[in-house]
Amino acid sequence: MDTSLKYVPVFRSKQQEINVLKTFKFDNQVYPCLEIIKELDRVPRRSNSDKQVLLFGKKESKTFESCYSSLIKSINAKKVFIDLPTHLRQSRNMKSESLKFLRTVITKRKQRTAYLMKLKHLSDKVIPVISTYQQISGEVDSIYLQAEELKNYFPSLAYRIMIPTYEQDIQEVKKCVRESDYIFIDYENDDIDENDWEALEIKKAIEEINAHKIIHRYQIPDSITMTGLEHNERIESIDNSLPFIHKKLGGNSFSDYVGIKKDNITDGGVQSPGFIFYDAVQNSFFGYRYRYGGHKKGETKPNLSEFETTIVPAVLHSKSVSRMKIANQNYLDKKNWGWNTLNRIESGKENGKNAAKFKRISMEHYLHCIQQKLRAEEL
Repeated sequence: MDTSLKYVPVFRSKQQEINVLKTFKFDNQVYPCLEIIKELDRVPRRSNSDKQVLLFGKKESKTFESCYSSLIKSINAKKVFIDLPTHLRQSRNMKSESLKFLRTVITKRKQRTAYLMKLKHLSDKVIPVISTYQQISGEVDSIYLQAEELKNYFPSLAYRIMIPTYEQDIQEVKKCVRESDYIFIDYENDDIDENDWEALEIKKAIEEINAHKIIHRYQIPDSITMTGLEHNERIESIDNSLPFIHKKLGGNSFSDYVGIKKDNITDGGVQSPGFIFYDAVQNSFFGYRYRYGGHKKGETKPNLSEFETTIVPAVLHSKSVSRMKIANQNYLDKKNWGWNTLNRIESGKENGKNAAKFKRISMEHYLHCIQQKLRAEEL
């Protein structure tokens, strides 16, 4: 059983999250997980040359395997979990490329396995994640059937167990799990109490399984919006206790969505200048938002320039930053690329009028702080 793994940050195949995956240096006790939510990481733009007949043959187009093989190779980590997440739910507002991938690949067990097999040449680094199809197709033994196909090509597999089906899932996993495998217990955004009867039942059920157990939960509720943040105030609804209690839940390591709100993969929505910033000393999150304008009828829309004029100065002069500057763990050193970006924006060396950029800053800062806590053996 793997004894080195301590933390699994989960990313989705979206541009800013992929950028972090490509540039962050993960310690050996951190294995990232990539949830692939579309066929290609980026939809290629059609240029005029693509529309013409090429003199030297047809231009080679991107494929699932070429796209994600290149990405996985670029990730500076010992291992990478790869998931085609079956817990995704279809919605009218889901982005078209993700909806198509969900309908044609993810919800079809054989097709999903075939796509994971496209990465078998990277089996020394890739750990495929398996989930039940019980709530999708009602198929019996879907976990076992996937494992039987994949275990011949991958030395390690991971099993993602969802709380609504945990009893059946755990029984199925016991039929095929190996000592080199991993088990995710996915609490989604449920409140976690190590003394809760269900948590105790799950802990008891996984105790006898000789594999590495990962407790997963995303700590930022769906109800949180940038518009709803109280400027420079602690966000009380965010519970980030998992890094400190995962062992009491039966886990060997913990997992989350890298300190950001889990993306719902939908089109549209209004961009508002807002930022959620992790305070590593207090293990809490603080919110920052625009000062002027609003989204009600007749109001002037908030200006993205407030990222630079309101949010960044407030963060840099916050009590959170003051606390982290004097901490022993070097939370705000030069290796924290999120912190570096905030300072470049403040000095005018970088454009800050970009909501996606602040998502990246949040992830890079949170990742750096968690790695520093792990190095200090706080977690």
